[in-house]
Amino acid sequence: MLETKIIQYLSHLEDSDYMAEVVTTPGAAETLIKILQDDDDEIMSYAGLFIRDFVLICSRNETCKIPWETQLKPVIIPELERLIFAENHFIRKQVIYTLGKICSYDSIPILVQAFYEYRESDPILLPRLLGELFWLGVENRLDILESMINSQYYTTRWAVINLLGEFIYHSQSEEDGTFSMKYNFSEKLRNDSNPLIKAEAEYEYQLLALNHRKLQENMAKSDYKKQRKDLKKLEPCLTFFRVSLQFSHYMVANNLSTYTMQELETFIDNKTQQL
Repeated sequence: MLETKIIQYLSHLEDSDYMAEVVTTPGAAETLIKILQDDDDEIMSYAGLFIRDFVLICSRNETCKIPWETQLKPVIIPELERLIFAENHFIRKQVIYTLGKICSYDSIPILVQAFYEYRESDPILLPRLLGELFWLGVENRLDILESMINSQYYTTRWAVINLLGEFIYHSQSEEDGTFSMKYNFSEKLRNDSNPLIKAEAEYEYQLLALNHRKLQENMAKSDYKKQRKDLKKLEPCLTFFRVSLQFSHYMVANNLSTYTMQELETFIDNKTQQL
């Protein structure tokens, strides 16, 4: 059965012959879409894995490339884009990851639309969503981050710190635009009204400042390591990344496929009280 073969691809990872056999079987597109539409996010994830690997492999294999371009892509991409707005948080996360990894550049506009849809309703999705958008080369990245910093919800503002990690700078100087951007955003967030944001942003700001001093002062390696070790003690226990991971585990443990902002904030409040 074709559906079983797709699900069992997990045991045949990157086997181009196995994938070619699946996609050249009549009904392959319909079967993939059927699995994508499964309400169980674990089941639908098998289709996402198959699609991601298939597209990456087919770029080097003409046997796979032709059916993707002519039969699968025209129906699979629209279905993935539709599922960006699924009610299930985990399904949304899976399809966004898939669209990014298969380099679906034409999906950038709908992913941007999703950002504004979920900016203040699903903040733990934002690092994945914007990570893929940045990977695909979306324009106006700074405007996107600015809109998050101006959010009324502290969880959305907090997510910016996580997202800053997506930006890699080449030099710890003002001349490096990426370094300056991270430095300036961290400086803004260290003055946020929320203590959790302030604590994490302060740590990131001081880390950037230390790296800047290392360059400016030609700091000795031993001095840098000592200051870095001292700074590590200031790293907060609750970071956006850790809270997002813990909350995702909480959702899975409680069979939740979606959440409200109030539920997320209550979860964070409880974690804060446990410190």
